[in-house]
Amino acid sequence: MSSFEERTENKFNDLDGRVRTLEVKDAKDDGRIDLLYDKMDQLVETIDKWMIFAQALYWKVLGAAGGLISILALFFVWYIQSLPR
Repeated sequence: MSSFEERTENKFNDLDGRVRTLEVKDAKDDGRIDLLYDKMDQLVETIDKWMIFAQALYWKVLGAAGGLISILALFFVWYIQSLPR
């Protein structure tokens, strides 16, 4: 009987060590997950800022291109009207 009791006690002692190891690993993983959340929040903020910048730039370029096309169209109309008939 003592051999069974000793084996059972060894298993419980080993189980205690494994549970303790898992708890330490879980605490480390929680810290890493929190750090990952912070990094993702920073990334989302950076992407949001770039999207606002790109949208503003898009409208500025579109406005400049629209102005240039209007000027070219008006020049074309003026040129056609100024040709001798």
